[in-house]
Amino acid sequence: MNFAGLLYLLIVHYLCGSGVLRLFKLQLNPVPAFCFSLMLGVPLLSFVPCILQLLHIPITRQSVFIAIDVFTAIFGLPLLINFKCPRFPEIVFPKFYEWPILIVCLFLLLVSVWRCFYLPPYSRDMLSGPELLAEYAVREKTMISSVFTVDLSTSNNYFKSPFITCLQIIYKLVVFPFGQLWLSILSVSFTLWLFTVLRDRLHPVLAGLLLLLFLIIPELYAYTYMVLYDYSNMVFFFCGYYFLTRYVESNRFNDFAFSIFLFGLATYIRTETLVLITIIMPLLVFYYYRKRLPFQKAIYNLGIFFIIPAAFWFLNIHIFIRQFIPIHFDVSQSLNPNLGNISVFFQRLQEISTRLIFSQTGILDYGWYFFLFCAILLMDIIWQRRFNRESLIALYGIAVVYFGLGFIGYLLPLADLENTTKRGLFKALPLMLIYLSNSGFLLRFSDLICKWEKLKQ
Repeated sequence: MNFAGLLYLLIVHYLCGSGVLRLFKLQLNPVPAFCFSLMLGVPLLSFVPCILQLLHIPITRQSVFIAIDVFTAIFGLPLLINFKCPRFPEIVFPKFYEWPILIVCLFLLLVSVWRCFYLPPYSRDMLSGPELLAEYAVREKTMISSVFTVDLSTSNNYFKSPFITCLQIIYKLVVFPFGQLWLSILSVSFTLWLFTVLRDRLHPVLAGLLLLLFLIIPELYAYTYMVLYDYSNMVFFFCGYYFLTRYVESNRFNDFAFSIFLFGLATYIRTETLVLITIIMPLLVFYYYRKRLPFQKAIYNLGIFFIIPAAFWFLNIHIFIRQFIPIHFDVSQSLNPNLGNISVFFQRLQEISTRLIFSQTGILDYGWYFFLFCAILLMDIIWQRRFNRESLIALYGIAVVYFGLGFIGYLLPLADLENTTKRGLFKALPLMLIYLSNSGFLLRFSDLICKWEKLKQ
């Protein structure tokens, strides 16, 4: 393994991500800013092999290094233009009662990183799609390789986004043959950022417990080291929704613009995300109606909210896939030929509830996470009977994922229940975590702990 290459890519991820954060002029504390810089750098770097292929430049180690350096210099321009002396945060060590939960979480993350490093890509979708294309691209120095001379009609995984393929190419050339350590960078950064979000709202013990409950969701934890699109898609969809929530609360346009960019990255990773983004738009319509925003400005904001992710969709489907896959691809062939039969939509919603969530299969895949969420929600409805704005927006996001996945299953028969829909539910899990951190019951419990703690001091 080339540790120098891994360190080089970590620095590149950070510089590219920091440049984007500086470009959007976001107001973030040092730790969240560091985490977001690393997270953003992952999908940004995936465009490098795509650009080389479009320019018909051989994909070699040297050309990849040069392209990465140029890419980093471009995204680093906002850092140079608006350079400020770094503000080092004051180091605050966790209290002794936080350490047990944090140690368990750290152990789980270390196990995940080790498995990501030690095990080769082995999922069926990877071996018949991105991993296969990346391996041949590295060998033959082009993404349009001899692999397409083989009959690939038994799979459609090569028609997916080049996001994973390109990251695998880079990490295979720079780090080690298995690639895939980019997933650990993404998952560890996302987990650390989530903890800072929870800790801002709840007592550290409750924040740590919620984070642990999130980490030990069996199906989700497996995808922190098993490479597929769904975990990465969940990360950027949730981050986009989080900054949209910040925009609704603060009315800062920078948060809105950054949210659109993150939704665009989520659409680049999984193109059907555009359906969910469309269903989110009524939230903005309601917000603009309540603010009495001028009609023209509201239409402009709604337009760019849809057009930017749609541009990522177009880039993915009509440029990358059409240029890199020398096989005819027609999106319309994947659509449901009988759209007039809407009973399929309601049947899919029922199956999501009865077969994926509230069932033995649901317990095996997601543990008791959904049941805990429903129990806390029920307590808030019965006992607290009031919800803050952030919790209501989180509930709307959960409804978007639930009804959106049902609609995707109705629209695209290939989006089956046991695979696509099951992993698509990942996007609801961090939204539930945000709701729990704003739950009236848990906030009251957190306040009681803080008051008891002050009395004991």
